Amino acid sequence: MQLTRRLDANHDMTFGRGLANFAVNAEACAQNVRTRLLMLQGEWFLDTSAGVPYLPNDYVTKALTDKPADPAYADAVIQTIVLDTDGVDAITAYSSTFTRSTRKFAAKITLTTVYGTNENIEVIYE
Repeated sequence: MQLTRRLDANHDMTFGRGLANFAVNAEACAQNVRTRLLMLQGEWFLDTSAGVPYLPNDYVTKALTDKPADPAYADAVIQTIVLDTDGVDAITAYSSTFTRSTRKFAAKITLTTVYGTNENIEVIYE
């Protein structure tokens, strides 16, 4: 069983409602994926390799801002992070868009968890 504290719309932990503050199994798995995709690499002091590399000299930033853009590399990084998350069985659908003028990258992911359910996740990087 997977259990994690629920986050609110601002990605802050929720308190004050007892067990209702906790996500279980598939919902917890989806929240963990979302959290991992929104975490910058080096942000968590216990594991500085965790998260998505977005610092100026990394490959993802270069992939999205250098000419020609290489969103395929960003897709590969994101999919690897998703598949390396505990509880994720497979990615069943994936799409992404990159808008060069605004440098906005959005990814929509449908994943299957080990709990047998599908979860939809959308992350936007601006």
